[in-house]
Amino acid sequence: MSSSQPKSLRDALAKVAAGSKAARVREILPDIDRRIAAGARIADVVEALNDGGLDISIATLKSYLYRFRRAPNSEAKWSPSLSQMSDLSIEDANEPAAAADPSPATPMLLRHINTARCLRLLRRGATYSRAELARELGLTRATIGHAVRELLHSGLIVETANRVGEVGTGRPGLAIALNPAGAYAIGVDLSSIGLTAVILDLGMTVVHRLSEPVASSRRLDDIATQIYSLAENLLNDAKVDPALVQGLCVSVPGLVDRKGNVVVAPFLQWRDVPLRKALAERIRYRWPITIRNDAVAFATAERAISRNPDSDNMLLVLLKDGLGGAIVQNGQIFEGAHGYAVELGHMVMAQQPGSARSQSFETLAGFARFSTFLPQGMSADEGAQWLASQRVLSEELTAELQDWSDVLSTGLLNLTYLFDPERIVLGGPLCRLFTKIEARTKRTLASNLLHGFRPPTIEVTRFGSDGAAIGAAAIIREQLFELPQLEAASR
Repeated sequence: MSSSQPKSLRDALAKVAAGSKAARVREILPDIDRRIAAGARIADVVEALNDGGLDISIATLKSYLYRFRRAPNSEAKWSPSLSQMSDLSIEDANEPAAAADPSPATPMLLRHINTARCLRLLRRGATYSRAELARELGLTRATIGHAVRELLHSGLIVETANRVGEVGTGRPGLAIALNPAGAYAIGVDLSSIGLTAVILDLGMTVVHRLSEPVASSRRLDDIATQIYSLAENLLNDAKVDPALVQGLCVSVPGLVDRKGNVVVAPFLQWRDVPLRKALAERIRYRWPITIRNDAVAFATAERAISRNPDSDNMLLVLLKDGLGGAIVQNGQIFEGAHGYAVELGHMVMAQQPGSARSQSFETLAGFARFSTFLPQGMSADEGAQWLASQRVLSEELTAELQDWSDVLSTGLLNLTYLFDPERIVLGGPLCRLFTKIEARTKRTLASNLLHGFRPPTIEVTRFGSDGAAIGAAAIIREQLFELPQLEAASR
């Protein structure tokens, strides 16, 4: 960097004359771009800008950078394709939904939106010709041609040898499909006893899976190092190019703030733990790092394979050491004002708030109630699998399962009144036991619902006990398909 250039972003901001936010950002974009090209993390750049008095979000800065790098007269010396733009095309999932760029939409931004719409249409695995894409999206063939060229160049889609088209419409066109090997995402689920890591391709297929016991110390440094090593081993075993990995997400059984700090995780005995920061100090790749609640991650996995992803209404219940929950309304995961919504395990199922320790939903319906029936030392996953395999049940275990069904039904009844879901999806290790109480639970729920309420369907996830790990990876994957947000130009 030449001596005439500012040493810090604060210095650069200080030299910018007062004006609108858009004008100030555009003034220092060349400097920002050089710093990111030199290895600076976009999250650190945003933090420096905010500290310097320029209030801007990661999403908004990404929008500015995208257009700056695509502009013909841009000072940027490199122009990455979509697959190379992981820092820019993936919004940090721990940041709140950002206000979009306040300036009017430009042709470049609109082309970017159309490219994203094209990719979204292909994400369910369907194949289309260019003509079909144009009809489905209501765009011209020229616009679709540009979007397809950009996506082919990025490696996110492929042209197949098969041709598709309608009878009588002329020569069928080449089929366009999502390229499963075009991008990957890593998800790690952290529980009180173990780590489960998966690498997911763009087609939602688990390419490889690893698991191991969690560090007995439960110290942040030890666990962060363990997660990093597990991710490295996953890459090596799967033989995936790190440059194709779009990010790493860790799911945690507790409250996670929007900066990636674990506010509280009772089963890990953690409070105010900066997990994202610890991982960022260890990961040697320029991956976005995200920390999420495990039930929210599980919900993301289910939403990704839903037949109605944009209109689904479902309640997710994660049955692990404790209980976690998430709600999807009209295709969106509802997280509340601070990201802590639907902590259903902490619902007090008693008359007095002081009874929470002994009468919370997860205390009454969690894994601990079955521990006396298991061989010593079994984890929740092993124990649930062992119990589910028992064909002949003792009277004591039968009675315990019936009590569990009644507690679960009571909690689901309350949650149905709150959220009125179309369906309830059960995940986590204990979901393996649901077949033993399914008829009783559904009957109890249906017979106690207020007239007019439709009993939601109750189903067990197809992801088994890996729902949170797969969901963590799905959080990264789904961000590739997000559309840029536009504000009205009048604002």
